[in-house]
Amino acid sequence: MLAALPTAPQRVLFASAAALSVLVLVVPFPGSLSVVATRWLVAVSAGVPGVGLLSEVALVALAAGVAAAIVLSWRRQPAARVRAVALVVSLGIAYAASESIKLLVTELRPCQRWPLAEECAPLGDWSFPSNHSTLAFAAAAAIAVLSRRFAVMAAAFGCAVLVALDRVAQGAHYLHDVAAGAVLGLGMVVVALVCAALVLRWRPSARQCERDAST
Repeated sequence: MLAALPTAPQRVLFASAAALSVLVLVVPFPGSLSVVATRWLVAVSAGVPGVGLLSEVALVALAAGVAAAIVLSWRRQPAARVRAVALVVSLGIAYAASESIKLLVTELRPCQRWPLAEECAPLGDWSFPSNHSTLAFAAAAAIAVLSRRFAVMAAAFGCAVLVALDRVAQGAHYLHDVAAGAVLGLGMVVVALVCAALVLRWRPSARQCERDAST
C-alpha cells in the first residue's frame, strides 16, 4: 500500500501548489489581488504574438506526457496499473466537476466584463473555475506520480503553471479561477491515489502483483 502513495518530493509539490492556490482563493472579490493581478497581466501581455496559443500547446504537451507516462509505467511497473487507471479516471472526473461548478457559480469572464481581449467566449461560457487549469494540474500530478523523477515532475508542473497564467493573460480567466482549477485538479488526483491504495490493500490479486513487481 505504501508504494501507491506519493513520495516526499511529490507531496511537497502538491502541498506547495495547493497552498499558493488557497492564498489567491481567499481574495476573489472586486478590487482584490486576483482582479488587480488579472488586469495587470492582461495589460502586460497585450500585443504579444502567440499568447493565445501557449496554453493550448502546453496542454497538448501535458496530454502527451500523461499518455507516455501511462504506457511506460504499464509496461515496467505492473503494480502501478491500478494507479494509472485511477489517474486517468480522475482526469475525466476533474473536468466534469469543473464544468458542474461553472454552472453553479456562473461567474463572468474578465473579457466579458471589460474589453481586455480581442476574442472572448460568449455569455453562458462561465469563468470559475478554469477547465484548462483543472486539466493541466491534474495531468501534471498524474505525470509526477507515474514518473517519480524530479526533472519530469518540475517540467510537468511548469507546463501547468504556463497554461494557467496564459489563460489569465488572455483575459479568459481571473487569477482565482485558475487557482481554483489547480486545487480541483490536484484534489482529484489525491482522491484517485487514495482509491488506488484502498484497491491495492483489499484486492489480493493487486497486492500479489505489487509484491511480485517489488521483488
